[in-house]
Amino acid sequence: MKFSRREFFGLGIGLGSVLMIPDFVLAKSGKGDGESLSKGKVQALKEIEAYIAKCSADGKQFSADKLAAENNAQWDRLVNSYFDRAKYTCVSVNSANLCPSMKPVQDMVALVQDMLAKDISFPMRGELAEASLGYGLEAIKQWFGLEKQKYQADYLMALVSNSTQGNNFINNGLVTSGFFDPQKDNVVVWDVNHPTNYQAWEYRKATQGWAEGSVRTVQTKMFSNSVSEDEARRGIMPSDPRSEDDVVKAILAMVDRNTKVVTLSWQSNECGMLLPMERIVHELRKINSEMHIHADSAQTFGVLDLKLASLDVDSIAGSFHKWPCGPKMVGVLYMNNKHGAAERFTPSEWGYDEHIMTPEDYGFKAATGQIDPNAKRFSYLGQQNDATLVSTWITALFHTGKFHPNVNPEKIEKRIHYLGSRTKEALFRYLPEIYPDFKAKEAYKWISTPTANDKLRSSVFLFRTPDGIKAGDVVKNVYEQHGLAIANLHVLGHDLVRISPTFCNTAQDVEDAVRATVDVIKAMGKGKLANNTVHRAYA
Repeated sequence: MKFSRREFFGLGIGLGSVLMIPDFVLAKSGKGDGESLSKGKVQALKEIEAYIAKCSADGKQFSADKLAAENNAQWDRLVNSYFDRAKYTCVSVNSANLCPSMKPVQDMVALVQDMLAKDISFPMRGELAEASLGYGLEAIKQWFGLEKQKYQADYLMALVSNSTQGNNFINNGLVTSGFFDPQKDNVVVWDVNHPTNYQAWEYRKATQGWAEGSVRTVQTKMFSNSVSEDEARRGIMPSDPRSEDDVVKAILAMVDRNTKVVTLSWQSNECGMLLPMERIVHELRKINSEMHIHADSAQTFGVLDLKLASLDVDSIAGSFHKWPCGPKMVGVLYMNNKHGAAERFTPSEWGYDEHIMTPEDYGFKAATGQIDPNAKRFSYLGQQNDATLVSTWITALFHTGKFHPNVNPEKIEKRIHYLGSRTKEALFRYLPEIYPDFKAKEAYKWISTPTANDKLRSSVFLFRTPDGIKAGDVVKNVYEQHGLAIANLHVLGHDLVRISPTFCNTAQDVEDAVRATVDVIKAMGKGKLANNTVHRAYA
């Protein structure tokens, strides 16, 4: 018997029942006993549910671990259980780019790939679609603090390829729908946004004949802790603000009655600042309640306890392969239904959904130019990677405590902030070895990430290299000499090293990464290691 997606949810096969799988399901699971799938009979959901039940049972061993942020022993147990570190040839402390996937995520990817190697029928693909875009989205909804919202998950979010695709959906869609008119409206961006949320706007302006002043840029005064009154009026903020006021004042200076869109990186991968988004949204809504506010969450999805039910942003985009330690090649796009955010967009891609149905099959005729008035419109992408899509469900279950019973978004946020504090402390200890005049009170001269106000950062730390030392070569030497993965960026004319740990890292990883980086820089300065050979982020 076949069910539509909404009929499927109406059957009462809810997420709670998935976590209470009876023994006979575990016994019949092909994954558990090596039994192959029966011909002509799909067992995908049973296989997946059995594995979820196993992970839930395995997690009970950690019931006593309350996971206080500074309890390294308990977090180390978690890390060693959920990550296969014994197989690593390098340890990544580079969450702003890429993280290792948790073992349950890797197992689920392998399980679904094995299923599809045996059976690519419509019944099989239908069950996998229910697992990802049914149960998976509902679990993500809970993860985002939206479980009390009356809307079904597909009215709130869609699974896309990554943050880049999500940002571009929003940027393009707001323009092509007519919501944003570049001849009379303006969009406010930040100069340390991700390029898909900054340079992309400038590119459209240059190539599409937009009006002068249609793109307004909030600027960052790098390696500074203050700006003049004139600079603040021109929308400039220091990279190490003393208070939220410095940030909010700069953003509001760029906003006027014609501002239709404000699109900001919630935490910048290029300067390390974590914006006070709740206050920013509150101030912007007072100016124009119709304004679309996008918070690019590539660096906050899986970092912060997002609580989107109470945060009045219109949209966010995030990637599972970064801080959440989920599967590769999949992201999430959230739309705020309180303002009908999804209805403002014209999708830039036309395809079919998880049921091989186009918008026309739902009554939205192509000839009329109409399409679903919900976030589902961004899931009409044709065939996607079912293994990674299903594994988003597994990632959400981990982050909401369905495996390790004491994990939740608040504890993840506090742990990552703690690791950021350890990074700052290590930099304060070791940077004097390469900068003899380094002073903690003036750390902003060397470290772009805010250090004076810890509320304005999480765990993305960027810092200078000494004159003549190329950051790209530092990263390459740290990898080759110490087996550690970090990153380098060119930001507003500065060559920077970046270290960004998340919950998959131990406190010792942080110490090792900073110590190794400083040792490499010292060796490069003495000519013992290569310099001036790497000119790209990917060497």
